[in-house]
Amino acid sequence: MRVADIVSAIDRLAPFGLAEGWDNVGLLVGSEAAPVTRVLVALDARLAVIEEAVARGCDMVVTHHPLVFPSISRVTVAGAVGRTIMAAVKADVAVVAAHTNLDAAPDGLNDHLATAIGLDQWRPLQPHPELPETGLGRVGEMTPVTVAAVASRVAGALGLTAVQFTGDPGRPVRVAACCTGSGAGLMDVARAAGADVFVTGDLKYHDADRADELALVAAPHAITEDWALRRWFPSLAGVLRPLGVDCLYSDLVTDPWTPACP
Repeated sequence: MRVADIVSAIDRLAPFGLAEGWDNVGLLVGSEAAPVTRVLVALDARLAVIEEAVARGCDMVVTHHPLVFPSISRVTVAGAVGRTIMAAVKADVAVVAAHTNLDAAPDGLNDHLATAIGLDQWRPLQPHPELPETGLGRVGEMTPVTVAAVASRVAGALGLTAVQFTGDPGRPVRVAACCTGSGAGLMDVARAAGADVFVTGDLKYHDADRADELALVAAPHAITEDWALRRWFPSLAGVLRPLGVDCLYSDLVTDPWTPACP
């Protein structure tokens, strides 16, 4: 198979046309005509991920976060992105990004998070203007639970000992919204959709004030996306396997934040 064939397979699962206008998705490094026999999936395209791809015999790396974002003016060893691009080119490893298109697509990252927190009959929180059945985030009804129970459910699904949340712990939740990664910009959309609680990452101190009566559950950016990407991974592997292409998931943790205990 060629790089172009793998890119087409990804496009069928998560159409690149669903990506936000500010995003940078698709083939970012490499040749469409290059052969591919093994693909490595990872959250980020770090230099260590390219090195892992080489060590595991992979010709392509598929990441959620784009290696080039939003743009770069030069490729040199002076910067981490430049070093990564140069390593990929030297090793003939193609790099593809499936970012907000994978967030928006059916059976994409947000669908997996919606399932985990117990949303029922969810719909896109911010529908795509041309394909309203797709879009960023998810919102739906829940069997009545409390804000604290939703937070506990999120922590349990992500394998965390705890997550932070705002609002009255005992407040009933009948409608909830979620967005993997960084969704603070959709907070007003979640409130307008009638959500009682919004689960997302990269929330700031004053977001809690701005949320007003909307409860927030802070789900770490990298953890939610890596968790959901791992659950989407079998869909890609299942499409590529009949084509004779192996699909592996990265063994590396690329989250820049490392927890420390006292």
